[in-house]
Amino acid sequence: MELRRQARRPDYWQPYDLERSYRTYANVEAQASVVEMFHSQLVPGLVQTEAYARAVIEATLRPNSDVDREVEVRKERQAVLESERPPHLKLVIAEGALRQQVGPPAVMAEQVRRLITLSGDGAVSLRVLPFSAGAHPGMRRTSFVILRVEEEELEAVYIEGQDSSRFSSEQEEIADYSSVFEHLQAVSTEEGKATRSLLESIAQVHEQREE
Repeated sequence: MELRRQARRPDYWQPYDLERSYRTYANVEAQASVVEMFHSQLVPGLVQTEAYARAVIEATLRPNSDVDREVEVRKERQAVLESERPPHLKLVIAEGALRQQVGPPAVMAEQVRRLITLSGDGAVSLRVLPFSAGAHPGMRRTSFVILRVEEEELEAVYIEGQDSSRFSSEQEEIADYSSVFEHLQAVSTEEGKATRSLLESIAQVHEQREE
């Protein structure tokens, strides 16, 4: 019911004419105290550089979509990380998403270096799921986000797809995705030095391609 209320109410995102589930997601994300994200194909929108975001949007949106508007929405969403009470952002990003070249090499190098900077932020917990992790329970789930809004006592999982996206507040499904996320964290690089070391090596590869 809380998700439905979020979807119906007039809000900051109305001028952007967002699809309803995405608008609801943006509203809940802005209020969340904890955000847990897993992405296997892309760097999550909440931490994308503008150049990376534009390259992704241009490649994936339908013809005649407003790319500038979509880029602006992502920039506005990212403002929550600079707020007085930013959420505790927990990220697990697959190594393949960081090595996949999106745009020119300089774009990828900038994006990976942004992640290195964010990994030193106390509000951000960043891990990389390395190729060496082998088979894992996230292999059939390309991306998902678990949102926890403590003040509203709201928990939800958001599963995003190219053609459709959905929320679920079913406790059984939230528990399932939470278990998967914990497993992914366990087989990923440790926070801090280990993660930054891998990110640094990936950034250097992109920078060498640029040369």
